[in-house]
Amino acid sequence: MATLSDSLVSSSARRLPIRVRPDLSAKKQRYLGKTYWIVKDPVGLKYYRFQEEEFAILHMLDGTLSLDEIKNRFQKEFPPQKITLEELSQFIGSLHRSGLILTGMHDQGYQLYERAVSRRRKEILGAMSNILSIRFKGIDPERILNAMYPFTAWIFHPFTMFLSLVMMVSALLLVLTNFDTFYSKLPAFQQFFTPVNGLWLAVILGMTKVVHEFGHGLTCKHFGGECHEMGVMILVLTPCLYCNVSDSWMLPSKWRRAAIGFAGIFVEVWLAAFATFIWWYSNPGLLHNICLNIMFISSVSTIIFNANPLLRYDGYYVLSDLMEIPNMRQKATSILSRKAGEWFLGLEYPDDPFLPQRNQALFAIYAVASACYKWIVTFSITMFLLQVFKPYGLEILGMMIVAMSLVGLVVMPLVKVIKFFYVPGRLEKVKKLRFYLSLCVFLGFLAFLFFVKLPYCIFTPVEIQYEHGDTVYVHIPGTLGEVFVKPGDLVKKDQELAVLFDWDLDLNIQKLDREVKRLETQLAHLPALSKDDPSAEAQIPVVQKALGAAREDLAKRLEDRKRLVIRATRAGVVVPPPLVKKIERDGMLPKWHGTPFQTRNLGAFMSTGEAFCIIGDPQKMKATLVVTQSQKDFIQRGQRVEVNLNECPFRIFEGETTDVATEELKVVSARLSNKNKGEVSTITDQDGTEKPQIPSYKVDVPLDNSEGLMEVGLTGQAKIHAEPQTLAFRLWRLIAETFNFKI
Repeated sequence: MATLSDSLVSSSARRLPIRVRPDLSAKKQRYLGKTYWIVKDPVGLKYYRFQEEEFAILHMLDGTLSLDEIKNRFQKEFPPQKITLEELSQFIGSLHRSGLILTGMHDQGYQLYERAVSRRRKEILGAMSNILSIRFKGIDPERILNAMYPFTAWIFHPFTMFLSLVMMVSALLLVLTNFDTFYSKLPAFQQFFTPVNGLWLAVILGMTKVVHEFGHGLTCKHFGGECHEMGVMILVLTPCLYCNVSDSWMLPSKWRRAAIGFAGIFVEVWLAAFATFIWWYSNPGLLHNICLNIMFISSVSTIIFNANPLLRYDGYYVLSDLMEIPNMRQKATSILSRKAGEWFLGLEYPDDPFLPQRNQALFAIYAVASACYKWIVTFSITMFLLQVFKPYGLEILGMMIVAMSLVGLVVMPLVKVIKFFYVPGRLEKVKKLRFYLSLCVFLGFLAFLFFVKLPYCIFTPVEIQYEHGDTVYVHIPGTLGEVFVKPGDLVKKDQELAVLFDWDLDLNIQKLDREVKRLETQLAHLPALSKDDPSAEAQIPVVQKALGAAREDLAKRLEDRKRLVIRATRAGVVVPPPLVKKIERDGMLPKWHGTPFQTRNLGAFMSTGEAFCIIGDPQKMKATLVVTQSQKDFIQRGQRVEVNLNECPFRIFEGETTDVATEELKVVSARLSNKNKGEVSTITDQDGTEKPQIPSYKVDVPLDNSEGLMEVGLTGQAKIHAEPQTLAFRLWRLIAETFNFKI
């Protein structure tokens, strides 16, 4: 209770009933060549970084000194620096809000309660705005980690680390050197994200994250740190663990701090590498699918989330440690906010010694990139969940997740902007001229974005074909016996191209020929026999009918034998048909593959309807474009097209669209398939044909080949000059094509 003598003394000369918490621990460290003190709050598991001057003031708060005494002692210990009583009061207030000091003043319990309620409210609001990643505090794993470490210490031996790196590099080389085979063995989206496999994905995600977090915890123990918090995190609607290793801030070495942050990434990459070898050498089955799921979870989550410094996961903390800038994202956002205020509002900010003074433009760019990437990742995940929920009629659940995600992406930033201008006196500091100029530029940019149409082009894969080429098919099945032409030969109409043999057909013809002769002989003798045997006369109509049927059957078989000779349907140049892929069939002899002109296929059996060759005019070619449904909506007849072939990269061929198909494309040329390094995503049918994964259509563009530079089968890319479109439309179309989900 204040006495009369106390009331006669100025407030700055009175003893401060404030003292530093006795349970705090501190360690001296160096960041960017400067000395700092890291203070640990063992109750809240929070860590604070103070400069030497700030740390000195913190320890002066022993409950016996006044503000004047603290000021004088500070200026005596750190000359020639000066500090005002106002600055000192503000700093002590920040220490009190952080819970680092104790005071015996009245109503402190109520204030602490209000602060706890406010903090809890912010945590709930933050969880609601980040519905895809929610944390629930759990246990103190210190005893568990202490028990595990003696049995896992060998993992941190340099030789073990070396072997792990060798395995990771080997797995990467295995994938790169066999990428085509690797890609062809991957299932399609609908095959991979089935309900059963979705459960496996959830289980494996949870298990990999458990191993991931124990990797953080054990690495922290290895370097002498502590871990006092491990709980449950709901990551993309899947429960898994999280481990709080903030105690790494107490380690003086930035490399050890970075190693603790990188440990989870290392564990997941190790799991992905190990699973890659098992998946590659195992047969299709449960183990095969589990390893594929591990590869997907560990690699995708590492690249998109953990290792990416644009999100506040492991990669962010590793970069923050190596750059020696704690709270890097908050500081980058603060720099961006200050720069935006200076440029667009004319606000003047005092120097902030806690912000990086060098490369501030890079930090501002980082803040923008981080925000954009967070938008992209959140949008991708929510659209993916909508696609997963749709078959079960749970779109409403997906829409709720989208709405709650928008709270963090849209509502929270708007609230911060409103609070920014709500500060008393903030609007008076805004320079009106610069504000109105910035507003005009912004509105002009929006007008340009939404209303000004610019030239618009569509890029599609293309294959060269004859404009009026005829495909010569096999009409009668048989064995390929002899081929009279080769690709590039000029042929005339009805010229023999090849001969097929059918021994069964020849035997059938011989049998029918003998049958016809027998019936003819029998019919010739029946009139004479009828004189002696009246019943013979009744057989004459029967034999005549049988003879007619036999002659008709023989004529058909002879016609079939003629059709075994494959002839040109028109005059022109011969080119091979699309390649036939080799298909392994269990328990059956393999079919021919390649083209009929290859020597190995002589003696192969060809079925009815199989293409033997294509004949056309080499002077008249056409580019066959494969376009998607979204592209087809902007393509019309008469639009200018530029074609660039892979074999002629420095030559552009021009033409106009003439025929835009209305029926969906059923089969895609193997040359355009992504399985043969093409650009069209395809699925291989049971008979070996390639079918487009998404609805696609054919567009024809006639081309002049008077120079003879084009050949059938060449591939490349076409640029269609469509109607001009606005930049806003292009941006929306890019998003729609990138995230190919229908809501």
